[in-house]
Amino acid sequence: MDISYLLFLQNLREGAPSFFEQFFVYLSYIGDGPALIALVLIVYWCIDKRAGQFSFIAFGFGNFVNQLLKNICCVYRPWIRSSEIVPAEAAIEGAGGYSFPSGHTTGTATSLGSFAWLARKDHKWISIVCIVVIVLMMFARNFLGVHTPQDVIVGLVIAIVMIALTQLFFNWLDRYDSMMPGHNKDLIVMIIVVIVCAISVVFIILKPYPMDYVDGNLLVDPVTMQKGSFEAAGICAGLAIAWFLERRLVDFSTDGLDMRARVIRGVIGVVIVGITYVAGDVIFKAILPYNWAKLVQLFCVVIMAVFVAPLVFQKFENGRSASRQSDSGTDDAHRSPRQSAGRQSSQQRTPRQRQRQTTVHDNSPQRRSVNTKENRSR
Repeated sequence: MDISYLLFLQNLREGAPSFFEQFFVYLSYIGDGPALIALVLIVYWCIDKRAGQFSFIAFGFGNFVNQLLKNICCVYRPWIRSSEIVPAEAAIEGAGGYSFPSGHTTGTATSLGSFAWLARKDHKWISIVCIVVIVLMMFARNFLGVHTPQDVIVGLVIAIVMIALTQLFFNWLDRYDSMMPGHNKDLIVMIIVVIVCAISVVFIILKPYPMDYVDGNLLVDPVTMQKGSFEAAGICAGLAIAWFLERRLVDFSTDGLDMRARVIRGVIGVVIVGITYVAGDVIFKAILPYNWAKLVQLFCVVIMAVFVAPLVFQKFENGRSASRQSDSGTDDAHRSPRQSAGRQSSQQRTPRQRQRQTTVHDNSPQRRSVNTKENRSR
C-alpha cells in the first residue's frame, strides 16, 4: 500500500509544474538540521531562553531516538525497495541513512512542535504556522519519493513523545529547584545522558547490519548509515554537558533585552558557532575517522552554542554596563558635590517618586503666582 501511495504521488509530481517539486525540495532544506538548529539557537540566545532550551532538548533527543531506530530497523529507502519509485533527484542528497523513521519529520516536529506547544495559549498564530509547516514537511517527504507514509507518521509520533517527555522533565526539575535549592539532580541527569550516548555508539558499531549485494556491489554501506547516530550522540552529549555548565556557571537571561542587545547576541552567537563548525570540520576530519570526526565536531559546536556563547554574552554585557557606570562617574567628577548628589538622588528615585516631585513643583507658590497673573491677563 505504501508503494502504491508513493507511485500515485510520483505521477502527480511528474505531471505538475516544476514549481511544486522545487517548493517541496526547498522546504526539505529547512528540516535537514542546520536551519532548525539555527532557529532554535536564535530563540535561545535572543528571544526566550526557556523556550529555546525546551525546543533544543526535544530536538536533540528526538533526533537521537530517530537515528537509533534507523539503525535498529535498517529499512531501505523506497527506491531501493521498489525500482518503480523514482525520487526527486534534488531530494536524494538530503536522504541519508536508512528510511524508517523520517528524520526530517522528527526534527521539524520536535523543534517547531515545541514552539507550537509553548505558544498555544498566548500566541496561537505561532502554533498554527508551526503546525502547517510540520504537515507540509511530512507531505513533502512522501511527495518527493524519499519516505513512505509509515516513515513520516512514526517520525511525528517520536516528536510528540519527546515534547511530552521534555515538558515532564522541565516540570520535574522546577519542583526540585523550588523545594531543594542547590540539589544535584542536574548533575545526575548530565551523567546519565553522557553514559547513554556512549552506550548507543558502541551498540551502533557492534550490531549486525544487512549486507545485501547487487551485481557484486554492496547495496548499502552500514558505516555510512551510522553517521546520523554518531552525530546525534555528539549533539546529545554536548547538550547535556553544556546545559549543566550554563545552569551552574552562567545562568544568563533573555528578559529585558532591547533590540540592539538581541541583534548583538545573535551576531556574536552565529560567529562563535560558525567558526567552531568550520574549524572542527577541518581539524577533526584530518585526525579522526569520518563518523567520529562528525561526533566530536557537533559535540564542540553544541558546547560553544549552549554554554560558551551565553558566557561571552554575559561578559560582554557586564563590560558595557561597567563602562557606562565609569562614564557616569567621570561626568559626576566635573560636577559640584551638590549637583552630583542631586543627580544620584534623581536616578535612585522611582518613576512614581519623580512624578510626585513634578506635581509638587507644579503646585509650588511661585508656580501658582504665575498661573494667577496669566489668568488675570486673560
